[in-house]
Amino acid sequence: MADRRDTFVVLGGTGSIGSALVRQLSDAGDNVVVGARDSRKAALMADEVDCDVHSIEANSPSSIRSCVKAAAEKYGSITGVVNCIGSVLLKPAHLTTDAEWHNTITTNLTSSFSLIQAAAKSLRQTGGSIVLVSSAAARIGLPNHEAIAAAKAGIIGLTLSAAATYSKHGIQVNAVAPGLVKSEMTRKLWETEEAAAMSASMHALGRLGEPDDVARVISWLLSPANTWMTGQTIGVDGGLGSVLTRMKM
Repeated sequence: MADRRDTFVVLGGTGSIGSALVRQLSDAGDNVVVGARDSRKAALMADEVDCDVHSIEANSPSSIRSCVKAAAEKYGSITGVVNCIGSVLLKPAHLTTDAEWHNTITTNLTSSFSLIQAAAKSLRQTGGSIVLVSSAAARIGLPNHEAIAAAKAGIIGLTLSAAATYSKHGIQVNAVAPGLVKSEMTRKLWETEEAAAMSASMHALGRLGEPDDVARVISWLLSPANTWMTGQTIGVDGGLGSVLTRMKM
């Protein structure tokens, strides 16, 4: 472990994108600390790759602070952190319950804010990288996405402000905004051939994303070699957030 160069904290490291990222970072020889709610999945991840695991809850800032602090204490410092905690809620506003709204905001936006709080304290002396996960739904109007679009748009605003606040400490804050990625969380949107074809047709490149597509960009943003980029939200979305698909005549 002593010959490893960098240490990264990945919240939501047992989800589809998070686990793909954990594998990529571990394969590169980095220290990886995984924060996860599901202890069973966390244990399986620790058996598969060389990583530490910590129990966290999206609605518990103290658990997120403890995870980041434990990583910094064990390895002396951390290089970067990423929040892959997220959820999907596809409902129009008038059918969304108060509980669903609050859960969507907490899971996506509050967890990201909590990570900024925790990571800024650990990175103020050394600099480093913070990466958050937004969505193409925050950039283009999609029906029935009101709650999740609001939460993910909040992450873009959080990214911009935190990048400005912490730039003097050498802390870079960026985000990725995926399109529809084939994950367990989005399975209902692509598990049938008809649903997959319809969803893929919304993306200019004609296919759905794979977890590794997004994880590769996050890994690049986390890299200490990438030192002149902050306040950016990168669309890893097959064109969904910015490119019209070709109309069928």
